[in-house]
Parts: sequence; structure tokens; C-alpha cells
Amino acid sequence: MAALNVFRTVTADLTTEEKLLYSAPRGKTAIFLSIQATNISSNTAAVSFYHVGTDGNKTALAAGFRVPAGDALAVISPGSKLVLETNQSVSSFAAANNTVQLILGILESAN
Repeated sequence: MAALNVFRTVTADLTTEEKLLYSAPRGKTAIFLSIQATNISSNTAAVSFYHVGTDGNKTALAAGFRVPAGDALAVISPGSKLVLETNQSVSSFAAANNTVQLILGILESAN
């Protein structure tokens, strides 16, 4: 029997190529508890983060958001949640390589 609730952590080093970070698995709803983008460079960095629907349409959660050197951005506000249904996903990229790292906290729940 599959677990009812499973916590996941996803990390990524962003590049200028858009990267699929996570897709909600079949029969699961994914609840994003946190999404943090950290600028690891010594210059201001820009990051974009998208929700991708099952039809491939993208909705920006953060588009070209500028993060100061050594600082971080909460892509979803503290206390807020982002919910993905089966086969919906999130993707992201940075304006320059070696500038942004992401960490995502996700709760997968059986439908």
C-alpha cells in the first residue's frame, strides 16, 4: 500500500536553460510548502520560476526576479502554498549560470 503523505526535498543548481524541477506523480497532489531561490554569486542574479499545466501552458510565479548577491527569495510567500495536480509541473532558470540554487519542500498526498 502506498503512503498517504510523503515529504520530498528537491534541489537544483540553475542554468540559463529552463529546467523541469518537479512533476506531480500520477494519483498524487503535490503541495509546495516552500520554494527558496538563493543567489550564490557576488552579483545580483535574476531567476524565473513557472507553473506548467498539463497542456504545457506556463504561468509565471517569478519572472526575472532580481535577487541581491548572497540573498534569497521565497518564491511563494511564507504561509502560502502552491498545489500541483497530477502531471502538472514546475520549471525554472536563471539569467546567468552558477548564480542561483533552489530548494523546494513538497508534500505529496494520495488522491
